[in-house]
Amino acid sequence: MVAASIVKNASSESGGITAISGISSNILIVDDRKENLIATEKVLKNLDSTIFKAGSGNEALSLMLRHRFAVILLDVQMPEMDGFETAALMQDHESMRGVPIIFVTAISKEEKYATQAAAIGAVDYIFKPINPEILRSKVKVYIDLYRQHEQILQLNKTLSQSNEELERFAYICSHDMQEPVRMMNSYADILNEEYRQFLDARAQKYLEFIKGNASHLQKMIFDILTFSRVGREEPRTEHIDCNQMVREVLEEFKPVIERKQAHIACDPLPGLEGCPTLMHVLFQNLIGNALKFQDGSRQPTISIQVEFANGEWTFSVQDNGIGIDPAFNDRVFAIFQRIHRKEDYPGTGIGLSTCKKFVEFYGGKIWFQSAPGKGSIFFFTILDHTRVAS
Repeated sequence: MVAASIVKNASSESGGITAISGISSNILIVDDRKENLIATEKVLKNLDSTIFKAGSGNEALSLMLRHRFAVILLDVQMPEMDGFETAALMQDHESMRGVPIIFVTAISKEEKYATQAAAIGAVDYIFKPINPEILRSKVKVYIDLYRQHEQILQLNKTLSQSNEELERFAYICSHDMQEPVRMMNSYADILNEEYRQFLDARAQKYLEFIKGNASHLQKMIFDILTFSRVGREEPRTEHIDCNQMVREVLEEFKPVIERKQAHIACDPLPGLEGCPTLMHVLFQNLIGNALKFQDGSRQPTISIQVEFANGEWTFSVQDNGIGIDPAFNDRVFAIFQRIHRKEDYPGTGIGLSTCKKFVEFYGGKIWFQSAPGKGSIFFFTILDHTRVAS
């Protein structure tokens, strides 16, 4: 809920203090005739908006440099600078561009004038004498749109700040938790090495539980740190040999690959300028998931491919694993969201959310195609301005 605010009725002739609820908005009335300004202000005064009045195009431009407006009512026929010239200058200035302009005129009703107004960017073209109810309803529409837009901007800003605070908290907590978890693991190793002969089967089983959970916690802390670093640290950009990157990731998974007798095929991959951490996280998670989400009924087969189009590389990692039920599609990239039981497929539920955050931070996209029992294909795009072939 947006707090109530107090705004000033800042007409060029008189002022006052009016309390209004919600997001404040400004209306600009431009007319060279004082009586028209007063009459229009009277029609619009109950719209809970601050009304500014200008007697010329130059005065209107000056006000627009100092204030933001929800809508402008602009007279067409004015001396020195008419409404069309004034509107054209407004559209040329970045800070004024896009403000809805309603032309108000008593001159010819020929279609060419309305067409000229539309070409400049006017949202409406109405004739004098003005029906007060119609004018008020038209202006109210644009005030409501402006307030809705401002509310969305405020909500986005609040959400962004909350996300930043949450990620900062996660970063600090995860960083501080590393040492006690490391000590837990170390002392469990000492117990296992020096006192194992004194422990019965049940005690040894409990010790394995301690070590297993400590290792899982270490992995979760590492994943949270990786996730929270995205956008917080300066990206390190350098030349990446993607073939070498995949070889390094496959070496990490060598015990799993050998145990499952997985077959992995990889296209010749490009060299590109980018963030090595990004590419490592992507290949590590996508290849790791392709190896992990198998039911043991067939030999795991993984295919890594790449295409170049429209200035970006599209990588894909395809597997013949268990696939993903469409009912869970919206959870795949959500942090801490798991589709399967931890006992069946261990993990932290952070990997793919980190991939998505990384890819989008660097201007790319990530998505997938999958069906239960038919495997999955994960795609991601990486912008590359050099297109250096390996």
